[in-house]
Amino acid sequence: MKQKDELKREAIINETIAIVYDKGFAGVKMAHIAKKVTISPSTLYVYFKSKEDLISTIATEILQNITQTNQNQLQANLPFKLKFKAIWVFYINFGINNRKEMSFINQVKQSPYYDKIPQSLRSLKSALILDLLDEGKEQGLIKNLNNTILSGLLSAFLTEAVKLIDTKALPLNDQTIDTVFSMAWDAIKN
Repeated sequence: MKQKDELKREAIINETIAIVYDKGFAGVKMAHIAKKVTISPSTLYVYFKSKEDLISTIATEILQNITQTNQNQLQANLPFKLKFKAIWVFYINFGINNRKEMSFINQVKQSPYYDKIPQSLRSLKSALILDLLDEGKEQGLIKNLNNTILSGLLSAFLTEAVKLIDTKALPLNDQTIDTVFSMAWDAIKN
């Protein structure tokens, strides 16, 4: 059995993310990826046993990275609104600086591949946001609405803000981030 090379693995992942960004999942062809990263198709299957395995593994690793970074940055002793803004700014920055990865995750969430991501990771990622929303409700700072409604609204604000900044319809600066955050805050505050 061939030994795995981390640089090859990274090249496979990066090429797959780029293809999904440009063409969606339909553009992901194992033979094409192997050719682009200059390995044989059989070598590619040493790293990932199928297209499904490749896509779900990449999504899992991206979500693990996002979740771990969020957990590390979230300071429990901060007031609620500052914690909320810290997560907001993190997601704006991640979306801008990792546009292909964000596109990949957004596409995975709308596909059957999302079910292949470990439930424990999906639950942990959701718990970070849901726990924060519960904290805000307990403190009487945000509306006492169903968390699905609140998180959906916030996700829409974030996604659109990243898209507007990415397409240069809005400048990437503190004022833009503060303005969009204020609009989202006004939508959920009590």
